[in-house]
Amino acid sequence: MPVYSEEDCEGALFMAKWPSGYRCPRCVHPQYYNVASKGRKLFECISCGHQTSLTAGTVLEGTRTPLCKWFQAMYLMQIGISAKLLSELIQVTYKTAWLMNHKLRYAIEQWDRELPLQGQLQLLGEFYGYEFSRHFSSISADAEQRAQPVIVGASIVESTGTMTNLKIKRMECAGSVPEDSGELERFLRNHAVHAVDRAGEVKVFDRRDRRERSALHAIWTDAVRWLARTFGGIGPKHLQAYLDEFCFRRVLRNESMAELIGLCGRTNTIINRDLVGKRAGIQPIRRGRKYTNSRRKVAS
Repeated sequence: MPVYSEEDCEGALFMAKWPSGYRCPRCVHPQYYNVASKGRKLFECISCGHQTSLTAGTVLEGTRTPLCKWFQAMYLMQIGISAKLLSELIQVTYKTAWLMNHKLRYAIEQWDRELPLQGQLQLLGEFYGYEFSRHFSSISADAEQRAQPVIVGASIVESTGTMTNLKIKRMECAGSVPEDSGELERFLRNHAVHAVDRAGEVKVFDRRDRRERSALHAIWTDAVRWLARTFGGIGPKHLQAYLDEFCFRRVLRNESMAELIGLCGRTNTIINRDLVGKRAGIQPIRRGRKYTNSRRKVAS
């Protein structure tokens, strides 16, 4: 694993955040002073005096982890790595490693939204099965652990058969059938350009037909094996983030780290609570009037 200097990482993130040079986020003035406050390096606008940091307004905002460790995490994401192993390799806590990985996946999600499928398309409906705490979870949580229907879609250059883009999307309803025409149309409408109007350019493979195996079958097999080998399987709550990561790495290959650095510089901030989300099957405690009155009596 490479060792990065903090100065080199700051320079790379500066170019990612301001590819055309510094611009004040308040008045867009191009000149600044270098200042420091409580050990933090800040950029102060010469025109309006507004101060900003290198990570402010990006997916890295608020981090206390050195940038060199963030860049090592980006490097390791080229192969796909669990938070447990990442925490051991870059010497951070498991919680920090988990948040780092998921913030990077959030940046990848923005990349995925910006690049819809187009041209000649191929689709494959599949199921991802994962059993988790069946005997110890609530009924509502257990309902979400069913096999998850997914659709694998790819943009193909017809003359060469080369894949130029890839998306694997988990369907919202766990009881859906991915081969259903309505679900396929919804996938195309959300993740492809004008594909619904050009049905002749879309080829749909049948997952049950063993005689017609395509590159999409192999890609889906690789994705399932990676999820099982690296993480021991993924539940439905964060499954889509991991599938987006797999597609990102599969499409860009050796260019994935350079693209990820650029994404970190231009992806807006997300708070940790939005990354973690709500746990399935957990109901908030609602304190009624009787409880409130009893508390008042104790206080008096």
